[in-house]
Amino acid sequence: MTRAAVPSSAALAIVVSVAAAACSRGSRPADDGPLAPASTAGIPSAATSARVATPESMTPATTLSALGATASISPGGGHVPPHVHDDGATLSSAALPSEVVRRIVRQNFGRFRLCYESGLRTDPTLAGSVRTRFVIESNGAVGTVSDAGSLMSDAGVVACVQRAFGGLAFPEPTGGFSMAVTYSLSFAPS
Repeated sequence: MTRAAVPSSAALAIVVSVAAAACSRGSRPADDGPLAPASTAGIPSAATSARVATPESMTPATTLSALGATASISPGGGHVPPHVHDDGATLSSAALPSEVVRRIVRQNFGRFRLCYESGLRTDPTLAGSVRTRFVIESNGAVGTVSDAGSLMSDAGVVACVQRAFGGLAFPEPTGGFSMAVTYSLSFAPS
Protein backbone atom coordinates (compact mmCIF):
# COMPACT_ATOMS: atom_id res chain seq x y z
CA MET A 1 0.00 0.00 0.00
CA THR A 2 1.40 3.39 -0.93
CA ARG A 3 0.82 6.58 1.00
CA ALA A 4 0.14 9.88 -0.70
CA ALA A 5 2.31 12.74 0.36
CA VAL A 6 0.46 14.97 2.79
CA PRO A 7 1.64 18.57 2.92
CA SER A 8 2.88 19.77 6.26
CA SER A 9 0.68 22.07 8.30
CA ALA A 10 3.05 24.99 7.63
CA ALA A 11 2.82 24.47 3.86
CA LEU A 12 -0.96 24.16 4.10
CA ALA A 13 -1.16 27.40 6.10
CA ILE A 14 0.84 29.23 3.41
CA VAL A 15 -1.44 27.93 0.64
CA VAL A 16 -4.55 28.96 2.59
CA SER A 17 -3.22 32.44 3.35
CA VAL A 18 -2.21 33.00 -0.31
CA ALA A 19 -5.64 31.83 -1.49
CA ALA A 20 -7.39 34.04 1.06
CA ALA A 21 -5.37 37.07 -0.04
CA ALA A 22 -6.24 36.39 -3.66
CA CYS A 23 -9.94 36.10 -2.86
CA SER A 24 -10.30 39.11 -0.59
CA ARG A 25 -12.06 41.98 -2.30
CA GLY A 26 -10.41 45.02 -0.84
CA SER A 27 -6.79 43.97 -0.70
CA ARG A 28 -4.14 43.55 -3.37
CA PRO A 29 -0.58 42.57 -2.67
CA ALA A 30 1.58 45.70 -2.51
CA ASP A 31 4.08 44.45 -5.11
CA ASP A 32 1.55 44.03 -7.95
CA GLY A 33 2.21 47.43 -9.44
CA PRO A 34 -0.28 49.23 -11.66
CA LEU A 35 -2.89 47.17 -13.43
CA ALA A 36 -2.66 46.93 -17.21
CA PRO A 37 -5.65 48.29 -19.13
CA ALA A 38 -8.08 45.64 -20.27
CA SER A 39 -8.18 44.78 -23.94
CA THR A 40 -10.90 43.22 -26.04
CA ALA A 41 -8.58 40.79 -27.81
CA GLY A 42 -9.91 37.27 -27.51
CA ILE A 43 -13.25 38.36 -26.04
CA PRO A 44 -16.40 37.45 -28.01
CA SER A 45 -18.09 40.45 -29.66
CA ALA A 46 -21.27 39.99 -27.63
CA ALA A 47 -19.29 40.45 -24.43
CA THR A 48 -17.56 43.61 -25.66
CA SER A 49 -20.83 45.21 -26.74
CA ALA A 50 -22.75 44.36 -23.57
CA ARG A 51 -24.01 47.33 -21.61
CA VAL A 52 -22.84 47.38 -18.04
CA ALA A 53 -24.66 49.47 -15.49
CA THR A 54 -22.43 51.44 -13.16
CA PRO A 55 -23.46 52.31 -9.60
CA GLU A 56 -23.88 55.94 -10.68
CA SER A 57 -26.36 55.00 -13.42
CA MET A 58 -28.39 52.54 -11.39
CA THR A 59 -31.51 53.54 -9.50
CA PRO A 60 -32.59 51.56 -6.42
CA ALA A 61 -35.24 49.79 -8.53
CA THR A 62 -32.73 48.70 -11.20
CA THR A 63 -30.29 47.61 -8.52
CA LEU A 64 -32.96 45.41 -6.93
CA SER A 65 -34.10 43.98 -10.24
CA ALA A 66 -30.49 43.20 -11.17
CA LEU A 67 -30.28 41.22 -7.94
CA GLY A 68 -33.55 39.45 -8.73
CA ALA A 69 -35.43 41.15 -5.92
CA THR A 70 -38.60 43.14 -5.90
CA ALA A 71 -39.71 45.84 -3.49
CA SER A 72 -41.80 48.94 -3.41
CA ILE A 73 -39.62 51.99 -3.80
CA SER A 74 -40.81 55.56 -3.93
CA PRO A 75 -39.51 57.96 -6.59
CA GLY A 76 -37.29 59.50 -3.90
CA GLY A 77 -35.62 56.14 -3.38
CA GLY A 78 -37.15 55.20 0.01
CA HIS A 79 -39.36 52.30 1.08
CA VAL A 80 -43.09 52.77 0.40
CA PRO A 81 -45.00 51.88 3.57
CA PRO A 82 -48.18 49.80 3.36
CA HIS A 83 -51.49 51.63 3.19
CA VAL A 84 -53.37 52.30 6.41
CA HIS A 85 -56.74 53.90 5.84
CA ASP A 86 -58.85 55.52 8.53
CA ASP A 87 -62.40 54.24 7.99
CA GLY A 88 -63.70 56.40 10.81
CA ALA A 89 -65.06 56.21 14.31
CA THR A 90 -68.45 55.75 15.91
CA LEU A 91 -68.74 57.41 19.32
CA SER A 92 -71.30 56.57 22.02
CA SER A 93 -71.54 60.19 23.16
CA ALA A 94 -70.43 63.69 22.27
CA ALA A 95 -68.32 63.98 25.43
CA LEU A 96 -65.28 64.11 23.16
CA PRO A 97 -65.46 65.41 19.57
CA SER A 98 -64.87 62.77 16.89
CA GLU A 99 -62.21 65.04 15.30
CA VAL A 100 -60.14 64.80 18.50
CA VAL A 101 -60.41 61.01 18.60
CA ARG A 102 -59.46 60.73 14.91
CA ARG A 103 -56.51 63.11 15.31
CA ILE A 104 -55.04 61.07 18.16
CA VAL A 105 -55.54 57.79 16.29
CA ARG A 106 -53.95 59.22 13.14
CA GLN A 107 -50.98 60.48 15.14
CA ASN A 108 -50.41 56.86 16.16
CA PHE A 109 -50.70 55.27 12.70
CA GLY A 110 -47.07 54.15 13.07
CA ARG A 111 -48.11 51.71 15.80
CA PHE A 112 -50.85 50.21 13.65
CA ARG A 113 -48.58 50.07 10.58
CA LEU A 114 -45.97 48.10 12.57
CA CYS A 115 -48.63 45.54 13.50
CA TYR A 116 -49.63 45.18 9.86
CA GLU A 117 -46.03 45.00 8.58
CA SER A 118 -45.46 42.13 11.01
CA GLY A 119 -48.33 40.25 9.37
CA LEU A 120 -47.03 41.08 5.88
CA ARG A 121 -43.78 39.25 6.67
CA THR A 122 -45.70 35.96 6.81
CA ASP A 123 -48.29 36.79 4.12
CA PRO A 124 -47.27 39.49 1.59
CA THR A 125 -50.85 39.68 0.24
CA LEU A 126 -52.48 40.23 3.63
CA ALA A 127 -55.21 42.87 3.53
CA GLY A 128 -58.38 43.66 5.43
CA SER A 129 -59.90 45.84 8.11
CA VAL A 130 -59.62 45.82 11.86
CA ARG A 131 -62.63 47.12 13.81
CA THR A 132 -61.87 47.80 17.44
CA ARG A 133 -64.19 48.81 20.25
CA PHE A 134 -62.59 50.59 23.18
CA VAL A 135 -63.68 52.68 26.15
CA ILE A 136 -62.19 56.09 26.88
CA GLU A 137 -62.37 56.38 30.67
CA SER A 138 -63.22 59.63 32.47
CA ASN A 139 -59.49 60.36 32.93
CA GLY A 140 -58.73 59.92 29.18
CA ALA A 141 -57.05 56.53 29.50
CA VAL A 142 -58.25 53.63 27.37
CA GLY A 143 -60.04 50.96 29.36
CA THR A 144 -61.61 47.87 27.84
CA VAL A 145 -60.54 46.96 24.28
CA SER A 146 -62.29 44.31 22.16
CA ASP A 147 -62.85 43.18 18.59
CA ALA A 148 -65.86 44.72 16.86
CA GLY A 149 -66.03 42.50 13.77
CA SER A 150 -62.62 42.68 12.11
CA LEU A 151 -62.20 41.39 8.56
CA MET A 152 -58.50 40.53 8.84
CA SER A 153 -57.41 36.90 8.44
CA ASP A 154 -54.33 37.31 10.68
CA ALA A 155 -55.41 37.14 14.33
CA GLY A 156 -51.96 38.34 15.43
CA VAL A 157 -52.39 41.61 13.54
CA VAL A 158 -55.85 42.11 15.07
CA ALA A 159 -54.51 41.49 18.59
CA CYS A 160 -51.55 43.83 17.98
CA VAL A 161 -53.83 46.63 16.74
CA GLN A 162 -56.03 46.15 19.80
CA ARG A 163 -52.99 46.44 22.10
CA ALA A 164 -51.97 49.61 20.23
CA PHE A 165 -55.41 51.14 20.82
CA GLY A 166 -55.11 50.16 24.49
CA GLY A 167 -51.92 52.23 24.77
CA LEU A 168 -53.46 55.48 23.52
CA ALA A 169 -54.32 58.44 25.75
CA PHE A 170 -57.09 60.93 25.05
CA PRO A 171 -58.22 64.18 26.66
CA GLU A 172 -60.71 63.73 29.48
CA PRO A 173 -64.26 63.53 28.11
CA THR A 174 -66.50 66.41 29.24
CA GLY A 175 -68.90 65.68 32.06
CA GLY A 176 -66.57 63.17 33.73
CA PHE A 177 -68.14 60.19 31.97
CA SER A 178 -66.51 57.39 30.04
CA MET A 179 -67.45 56.82 26.41
CA ALA A 180 -67.29 53.91 23.98
CA VAL A 181 -65.64 54.21 20.56
CA THR A 182 -65.73 51.80 17.62
CA TYR A 183 -62.87 52.51 15.25
CA SER A 184 -62.15 50.88 11.90
CA LEU A 185 -58.82 50.82 10.06
CA SER A 186 -58.22 49.25 6.63
CA PHE A 187 -54.82 47.80 5.67
CA ALA A 188 -53.44 47.01 2.21
CA PRO A 189 -49.95 46.25 0.88
CA SER A 190 -48.15 49.08 -0.91
